[in-house]
Amino acid sequence: MQLSQLHLRNWRSYRNATFNLPGPDRSGKRNVILVGAQNGVGKTSFLVALYLGLFGREAMDLIEGFRRVSSGDSDLKSYKKLIESLLHRPARDSEDPHCSVSLTFTGEDGAPILIQRRWNFLSAGRARNLDSRDGEEILIETNGRKKVCESWQDANNLIQELIFPANVMPCLFFDGEQAQERVEAAGGRALFEAVKTLYGTGILDQLGESLRSFINNERAAIQRDVGVIRSDELDEKRQLVDVKKDELTQVQASLLNSRKSKAKAEEERQRLENDLYAMVGDKASDIEEYASTVAALQAEEVKLRQELVGGINQIPILLALSRASSRVAGILRAEQIRDRWLLIKDEASGKAAMIVEQVLPTSHAPDVSPPLLDEQTHQLRAKLELALEALWSPPPEGCASDFQFPFLQNSDRVSILQKIERYSKAGGDSLADAAIRLQSVETRLKETRARFDRVKDIQPQLQKLKADLQNALDDHREAQNHVSGLEHRERGIQQEINDLRGSIGQMEGRQEKVSPVQQKLDVAQRVRDLVDDAKEQLVALCKVALEERCTKHFHAMISDEYLRFHAKFEADSEPWLEGPSGQQVLISTMSGAQKRAFGLAFSLAVADVSGTEAPIVIDTPVGNMDSKYRARVLKYVADAAPGQVIILSHDEEVSGNYVDQLRPKIRKQFLVEFEQVIEGSGVSTVYEDRYF
Repeated sequence: MQLSQLHLRNWRSYRNATFNLPGPDRSGKRNVILVGAQNGVGKTSFLVALYLGLFGREAMDLIEGFRRVSSGDSDLKSYKKLIESLLHRPARDSEDPHCSVSLTFTGEDGAPILIQRRWNFLSAGRARNLDSRDGEEILIETNGRKKVCESWQDANNLIQELIFPANVMPCLFFDGEQAQERVEAAGGRALFEAVKTLYGTGILDQLGESLRSFINNERAAIQRDVGVIRSDELDEKRQLVDVKKDELTQVQASLLNSRKSKAKAEEERQRLENDLYAMVGDKASDIEEYASTVAALQAEEVKLRQELVGGINQIPILLALSRASSRVAGILRAEQIRDRWLLIKDEASGKAAMIVEQVLPTSHAPDVSPPLLDEQTHQLRAKLELALEALWSPPPEGCASDFQFPFLQNSDRVSILQKIERYSKAGGDSLADAAIRLQSVETRLKETRARFDRVKDIQPQLQKLKADLQNALDDHREAQNHVSGLEHRERGIQQEINDLRGSIGQMEGRQEKVSPVQQKLDVAQRVRDLVDDAKEQLVALCKVALEERCTKHFHAMISDEYLRFHAKFEADSEPWLEGPSGQQVLISTMSGAQKRAFGLAFSLAVADVSGTEAPIVIDTPVGNMDSKYRARVLKYVADAAPGQVIILSHDEEVSGNYVDQLRPKIRKQFLVEFEQVIEGSGVSTVYEDRYF
């Protein structure tokens, strides 16, 4: 994909200007486009036009120097102020005040994609309603078909499908200074999520959401067209699986934090034990041995108590089930039949009443000839009501005459029947063994604690250290108990999910295929499950690819200082370089030139991972670099970029010898010059095939 044309109308200092931007030549070697302009003449306007022309208000935070009106103002008010500041000043007094940006891209298939945004104004340069087509009109043309979008949201969604998502844009179009600011301020999540959205799990996220919307919409259509199908219980279980997955994710996050707390407590305990060893010599070995033994015995004690309590809790159920399981199961099955019959009865009785009212209304005489007497009407209504009642009477065979457990839902009865079957097979033979082992552990724990107490009191001056160590042991034990509790809860939720999935599998196997649509829904649900399982695996692949490509490009542009270091990205921290011995260097601590080189390396890595020849547009790419860095970086960016490289520069940055070195790569040159028309306003003119 390449940017083939940018047309600006009444855009800041541009009255009516066009940049015709060729793609790389057939050899692919000449791919650089130089746009020269002095400060304040129109370089930044070029970059701002790309941001706002593509994504409008979604891109306003990318504009250098832009500040929102205040924290309490809406995005619309800030956006309105921004657009009003961009209107060419003389255009404010015209009959039709407006400004526009037209972007033409050439897709990989060679077909043009036109994106045009036009902003309309009232007199004195006041913007019209930017939430309507009267204020902001967006036209998109693909394959010769033009479409005026109903809203900016619809337009941006379509542009994301045709070009790329909005949050990827600053990785391809950016100011050179913003390249290093993005590394310093945005951190790893902004960089990593941009690539993930476009080329990683973001695709699977969209697919998962699309499948979810498809499933929900098709189920609604089935109920609307066919009526209520007895699949609500299956839907409830599927929804419950989603709820349990969310709960499991939260527990796993808490478990991760608890394990970190446990590790910190363990480190503190180890440190205090080392201090104690330094003071008392060999006695510290005894303390460490006793402390480790106490910790191990405490963990075993907790485990055995949980096992014993769990077994004891099951004894009443096992005893009760031994006598009443068959009778309770029979009652629950009969109540299930009654529950289904009552649902049918309620629905049928309501419809029967409507039928009787339509045939023999109570508000007026029936429209029949000859007219019926009132007595005849009453008799016919009674006979019709009696006849319709046969739709649900008598109750089906095996139906309970009444609910003995009225407080139970149907899903509760299914769960109880499953547990009756499971508990009936359980046994308590291991309880005695668990009790014996628990008594043994408690005895050993008591003896070990006594020895530990005797050893740690060897000298009065160790009192504070012992107290600190005891606190550390308590913290570690508390952290261990918390981790054990969360692990137990995690296993329980996972077991619930597995049980639900097993139940869902059985129900799906028994469920009748009511229509071809239902079969598609079953396939979609299975695909959605596979997508969920695949996302976590793809995150790692995306991360590795990004790190490898960024490291390669960074090494090629910098000096020898960091050649053995590799770029690392994590979602919750800023990027860093990791050395061969594990040493870490945060990108934000490096020199300005190195940070700028890293930003350029990241943009090249994005282009590599994307697999598309997306254009890279850079305003002042090497502004704060010395001559050695500048020449090497310019040449490498030109060589490494897979497609167009559009460089916006003034005469003190990419000029003279640097232009001569780039000459074999230059495809096109532009020079923008400014002429003042009135005080505080003028016109920028674009000259092709000219440069400083």
